[in-house]
Amino acid sequence: HAALSLLDLHGISREETHRSLFKTLQENLTERLTSLDSKSIKRLLDKAFQYTSVPEICSVVMKMLETLSAQQPIDEKYLLEIAEKEELYNDCPIIVKRQIWQLNPGVFGEAVSPLLDQYIAEKESQLFNISEQSFFMQPVKARRQSSILKQLVEMLGTSLPLYNTLTQFLRTLFLRTRVGHYCTLRADIIMMLHEKDNVIMDSDRCHKFAWCLDACIRSCTVDEKKLRELYAFLDTIPGGDDVLEDVSMLLRDPFILYTISRSVVLSLHKMMNESKLPRESSHLESLLRLLFIGLKSASYLETKSYSGDPLEIDIIIKFLPELLSFMTESSLRLIHSKLKQDYPTYTLSSSFIRHLTSTTGAMQLTTSYSLYLIDKKDFKTLSSLLPAIASSYTESETDIFPDGYMNSVVVGVSSHLGTIREATLLAIIREFFLPCARHSEMCLLYLCRFLWVGSNKIKRLLSVIGGGIRRNWVILCAIKRIAATIDTEEEERQSCEEEHAHGAEK
Repeated sequence: HAALSLLDLHGISREETHRSLFKTLQENLTERLTSLDSKSIKRLLDKAFQYTSVPEICSVVMKMLETLSAQQPIDEKYLLEIAEKEELYNDCPIIVKRQIWQLNPGVFGEAVSPLLDQYIAEKESQLFNISEQSFFMQPVKARRQSSILKQLVEMLGTSLPLYNTLTQFLRTLFLRTRVGHYCTLRADIIMMLHEKDNVIMDSDRCHKFAWCLDACIRSCTVDEKKLRELYAFLDTIPGGDDVLEDVSMLLRDPFILYTISRSVVLSLHKMMNESKLPRESSHLESLLRLLFIGLKSASYLETKSYSGDPLEIDIIIKFLPELLSFMTESSLRLIHSKLKQDYPTYTLSSSFIRHLTSTTGAMQLTTSYSLYLIDKKDFKTLSSLLPAIASSYTESETDIFPDGYMNSVVVGVSSHLGTIREATLLAIIREFFLPCARHSEMCLLYLCRFLWVGSNKIKRLLSVIGGGIRRNWVILCAIKRIAATIDTEEEERQSCEEEHAHGAEK
């Protein structure tokens, strides 16, 4: 009582005294937990768990659970009760949540689903973010700085069951949506765990295969050495093995498809210079087989059938020879143009167009070649190839453009507007962008982005473009609005310059 009277003299309330004492006891007990064995902690937990409704005690209980989790699994009765009470579940440490997730995969699914949705939204946003760098040119290191990716890896910890559950979620979502970004996430998770030297990788049979593919992405090509390493792994897999599901998903990653198809184009150029046919190259055939395994990933996951050669024979004996002929004729035309000589335009056959429409692999390779032409600044050849791509796209019932393709075209063409002739640019817009925009809302958005980021050179073409598409009021309205915005911005810029000049005179 004397102590309480002393506290009264100092104006300290009973509540404040109680909270201070409780905090001191809480800190002392929490500190002592680190030195107790699992048996003692479990005994304390049995007595204290019923008081989790008291906030001060709840924090101590959570510390008990965290400390005990590092030593042994927690009893199911505690995990089940925590999972049922939202406040307890939200407050418990992640090391405890991992045990709950292992016990109840449905709760784990509820935890990761928002993150997976955010990841896909982030990728879609990057596709429409037209900057100086195309989607495929993002540095691998920068891609793996994603906070969502880090959260997912943190949630996994070193738990192999959670890792297997997450990969199964990704398989299911990819099969349901056919969105290739889930395959990118599958590969990025493996490589982030690899960089952290996580023990999970010791149990993942695809680890080395994914690492080799990652090295190919970094070098932007699949060379002979890497190709041998990839096939050394594939040759060890017996037919029908479930690991082929993961292999096909890794090969379906849009960044891998781009890298492989780019390597095919480079290989075709080499063959053109050596006067060889596609069927004479084992290197080319090996690249194509990898490409088609990736493109058929969803089919493999759906049918669980991995028998037979994934490579379609018509591609190598019919389609690629014609693509090679087009590349040869384009090179000859380029040489003649430098000599100021005319050269007839090569016309693509109806069978070539038919392959583009019916075969995803043909479209993948042709679009990759078009991106190669952009890199080489050969826009004259590009303007003769893009109409065939647009025609095949508009005749197809599905969206057969590879992930990231339109982004790469818009970024590539818009970054060279100053060097493209007006007639060539007009042909690209009229014969590629406009037909695609009429067929797909996604392509319409890319057309608007292209016109938006363009220079005044595009502004001069807007009236001509608009005159040719008066039937499509959506595109026409978009173009008129962009033109009006450009005019407004130009007027504002001139006004600012005049004000600045007037101020300088004063």
